[in-house]
Amino acid sequence: MGETSPVEFFDDFNGESDHWNYRTDNYASISQEKSILRLCSGPTEALYYSNAELSDGLFDDLPWVEKTFEAKLRMTGIHYGSAGWGFWNHTMQFDKNMCMWFIHLQSRGPYMLQGFFAQVGKHLYPIKVYRGNIALLSYASRLTLGKLGVLIHSAKPSLQTLDLTEWHIYKVEWRKTGVNFHIDGNLVARLP
Repeated sequence: MGETSPVEFFDDFNGESDHWNYRTDNYASISQEKSILRLCSGPTEALYYSNAELSDGLFDDLPWVEKTFEAKLRMTGIHYGSAGWGFWNHTMQFDKNMCMWFIHLQSRGPYMLQGFFAQVGKHLYPIKVYRGNIALLSYASRLTLGKLGVLIHSAKPSLQTLDLTEWHIYKVEWRKTGVNFHIDGNLVARLP
């Protein structure tokens, strides 16, 4: 196991903290009340973009190394677009970013990755698939060693019964040997 810094940061969201950078784009809002932080964002797909974001730095090579992220979260609606939580170290430049997070992806159209995944860079592990079957895509991605743009490590979701509208504790453990993803104390994915 990799060593982690003993420094921890805890926020119960009883008020705004100077620790965070708050950002909203277009149809979005951020509010806090009774220890609940609400990030609300409108439709985000195709030409529409809305964003509600909380970060602890600017997106230029953030110095995170071998840390643990843990939060109690729920989605109040399973919307089109994406929503993610965990670590993100750079801008949206695909070749430079190294996200380590849980990510919800859903589109009205024929987009093949419709579901809830654990992701480390180009590596994905399905936790819940919303519609269809990703078996063929998973097999092709592994056969080509990720040359399709992503490498999907399993065709079978690890927690298909997960209800994202219920409260769950999500944990991302970043270690030298890989990244572990837990939901409510259960390991749901391990990625390199």
